Amino acid sequence: MLEPAPLSALEAMSTSTRSSSDGLDRNGLSRRPSDTFAPLDSAGQAAVWELYVELVTRVAVADLGPGSGMLREALGSLYSLFGTARGLLRRCGAQLPRPHGESIYPFVVLTTTMLNQDLRPVLSEWHPLLLDHESRRPAGVSPVEHERSWARNEELRQVLAETRATLGDHARRLAVMAGVDRLVTDPSC
Repeated sequence: MLEPAPLSALEAMSTSTRSSSDGLDRNGLSRRPSDTFAPLDSAGQAAVWELYVELVTRVAVADLGPGSGMLREALGSLYSLFGTARGLLRRCGAQLPRPHGESIYPFVVLTTTMLNQDLRPVLSEWHPLLLDHESRRPAGVSPVEHERSWARNEELRQVLAETRATLGDHARRLAVMAGVDRLVTDPSC
């Protein structure tokens, strides 16, 4: 199973706290120090918000139940996160506040971890495998039928479900960083 970025790499203390009698903040995360982040200025908050919205509105973060959706669309959705995330890192990464004068930017660490450790391995393995299967589609068979007949269809669906859970963890952290309530009620996001 894919694991989200270690919280220790993202550790940053916040001066703001959210109160809750059950020990959880308004986003459903425990109020451990590693689940809080340095306050962001408006540009930082906008960057975090943009990536958060990209994550929670993607096909790749939605549940692909048995026989629903297309694997190609899910992989394409994951791939498109690279362009968005890289653009945000180029525009805003170096300007984001560092926690307590440290040399790391939690948003940058989370984003590069998401891209390089969580998405890249999935895409580099599964994109060529699915492409190879797609190239063998017989005439008269729809892309949907052909994809669903693939021997590795369920295996990739399982990988996508694991990736979805990991991206959901990242989305929850981004909501906390941005200081916003979660947009979706799905507990994995």
